[in-house]
Formats: sequence, structure tokens, C-alpha cells
Amino acid sequence: MTASGTQKCALNLITGQLGAGKTTFLRQLLKHKPTQEHWVILVNEFGAVGVDGAILKEQSHTQVQQIPGGCICCTAKDELKETVLKLLNSQTPDRILIEPTGLGEPQSLVDLFHSAELTDRLEIQTLFSVFDMALTDVMEVKKLAILQSLITMADVILLNKIDLASPQKTQDFQDYLAGLFPPKLAVIATQQAKIDYRHLNYPHFPSPKFIQQNQPFKLVMPNPSSSSQQTETSISLIGCHTRQRHQDLNTQSIGWIFDPQIQFDWKKLQNIFNHLTEMPNTLLRAKGVFRVGDQPRMLFQLVHQTVSRELIAYRKDSRLEVLLTANHPFDLASFERQLADSITTERTR
Repeated sequence: MTASGTQKCALNLITGQLGAGKTTFLRQLLKHKPTQEHWVILVNEFGAVGVDGAILKEQSHTQVQQIPGGCICCTAKDELKETVLKLLNSQTPDRILIEPTGLGEPQSLVDLFHSAELTDRLEIQTLFSVFDMALTDVMEVKKLAILQSLITMADVILLNKIDLASPQKTQDFQDYLAGLFPPKLAVIATQQAKIDYRHLNYPHFPSPKFIQQNQPFKLVMPNPSSSSQQTETSISLIGCHTRQRHQDLNTQSIGWIFDPQIQFDWKKLQNIFNHLTEMPNTLLRAKGVFRVGDQPRMLFQLVHQTVSRELIAYRKDSRLEVLLTANHPFDLASFERQLADSITTERTR
């Protein structure tokens, strides 16, 4: 809801490679549009003459506007912002679907939609990335930064045209995506970009219903002298709306999720991860993505006692997950104190 009490307009980005099937995917979504809803499609094409927009106009009863002649992620960004504001002021649409050029960077669009003029009027929902499985392989994705951005920003990934790719190639891609952090909401292998249209409604950003968890976090640690030993910590973590723990046999995972506006000192995070390498019998793996400035996020990973760090095109929350052996001690209170000290966002009263 906006400050005036009116419903926010839902917004989806349909990103992907040139020719991957983004327009076909939009046509599939339009078949399931609720009759009572007003949708608007914005199509950005790299060429001077828009073709995809004309096709969509011809084959649907939904309003389609073209933004040709420049990429809305850079040279045509101001035009996109102006177009969206005019739509919101004149039509109050229920949903806007945007198809950027395949050359675009979706993180810059998400930043735009969270600008002061738009953040209270739009609710960013599922961000899709469509890949052409006939022409894409895992090695190419690992080499090209733009493909990494498309994957990182996506909530749902469509592996399209699987009928034109070998089963092994598709499986390799799925295996690669399954190992990503943070994980995707869904990875769907498809032909003609056909998926369950309900995937359209996932929230891209955390729901405003999340509130800070005030109860102490409880961690159960078995030890040789008793069947179980319960250790509690009540460390205050600014903006931490989720703490969760899962144990399966002798392995346990602990996770923290922070509000999107919380920022961290990356050097202190580096020290935290370096310290974790000193407990090889306890720590199996650690992964975290953190906001480390006005917009940038940084991905930290600790695997096989090796710490890696890289900037990542991610615009959601900050989150951390550690995987531990349950039969070795872990000083959770000390760890959370270090984590709290790495937060640079000041507490608001």
C-alpha cells in the first residue's frame, strides 16, 4: 500500500539474452491475465524500430508501449522513469511488465524502481531471466558478466528451448544453478516459455510484513556429557528479521536474513570469514551476500577452508548461512557479536 492508502502497482522484469524467448514468454503470460486487471507492457528494443512491441500489440488486447533506440538500463533510463511515472499518474495500472533489451543490466533497473519517486508506488514482483538452451552453456555463463547479472538478479530462471539442446547440457546448467547462493525461487526447463503463470506473483524484495525477531535465538548443541545442551544468545542484530536453524543428523545450518537497507563493513566481514577457517572440524561451509555500500552487494564464500570474495549483482536482502558439524562446539554468541560489529547502519529509535 502507498502512503495514501492506495494499492501499489505490481511490476515484473522479463530479462534474458537476445532471442532467448522473452517476447514469447510475455505472450504466454498474457493468455492468463485476469480480465478485471489493467496491465501495461513496456518493451525496450535496441534497434531504432521496435518489432517485438508491434507483435505484442497485434496479438493481445493489452496496452503496449515501446521504448526503442536505446537501452533502458543506461541511455534510455530517464525515458523509462518518465514513462512509468506518466502511466502511474494517468492510468493506475494493476501491473507493468517490462522487457529490457538483452544487452541490459537488470540491477540498474531495480535501483531505478527503488528511487524516491517510485519506491512507494511500485511493488517489484518476480524478476525473470530467460536463457536459450540451444545457444548457451555453463562455461559461457561463467565468463560473461552480463549473463552472471541476469542469473544473480533473477527470482525465476527459464531454461527455454530445451527441445533444441541435449539433455546433458540442460542438466549441467541446472546443476550449476542449484549451487548458487542465494538460491533461486525456481529454475524451470521449458519449451515455448510455458510455465505456471502463478510464478508471476512472487515478491522480489522481502515482504514488509517481516519484523525484527526479538526472542533469543536458541541453538541445541549435543556434547559427550549429556544428550543435549542448550545454548542461548540474545545478541541484538540491527535489521535482522529472520534467524533460523535446521539440524539433520550430525549437520546443522544456521541462517540470518537482514533488511535490504542494512549495510556492512566488508573488511570486518572478511575478518569474520578468515576466522572461520580456523575451525575446520566445526565449520563445513559458509556463504553470505551483504550490502556493502549505497547499492553494491558482496558475496563471501568459505569452501574447503578457502575464502573468496566478489561483487555481485544482487539487490535484495543481506543474508548469511553457515553449515556446522553438530558434535563440535560453536560459540554462537561470540560469532553474532562479530556480526553485529560489522554492521555500519545506525540503529534508529
